[in-house]
Amino acid sequence: MSAPNSTPTPVYSAAYAALYAPAPAAAPAPAPTNRALVVAAALLWGITCSALSLIAFFVLMIAVWSASSGADVTALLLWPVVVLAGAGGLLTLLYFAPGVRRLSREARFTLLGALACPAPIALALYVMSA
Repeated sequence: MSAPNSTPTPVYSAAYAALYAPAPAAAPAPAPTNRALVVAAALLWGITCSALSLIAFFVLMIAVWSASSGADVTALLLWPVVVLAGAGGLLTLLYFAPGVRRLSREARFTLLGALACPAPIALALYVMSA
């Protein structure tokens, strides 16, 4: 005959594991945020989004006028979407680039905002002056 088991099997193994399991490791404290970078990123992206919304308004206004005259507006509406998708993909690739990944999150968003800002502003200024 075999010897009886000296350690009793707990009835509620999930409760037993919750009570007697080792404590989880504490998460490291998050790094403090740099408020200047956050404000700079918000300003740059706000300006970029404002310029893009102005351009989108003009594109949609021209599309409505063209559609009311009976013209095909597929290409007019397709190209801005393709350009925005390409720019978004390029900025996403840059966000995950190894050199940029070493920066803090605020610095990455500020850098991307500084790179994304000039083209929409130049196009919006051209549209407004033409």
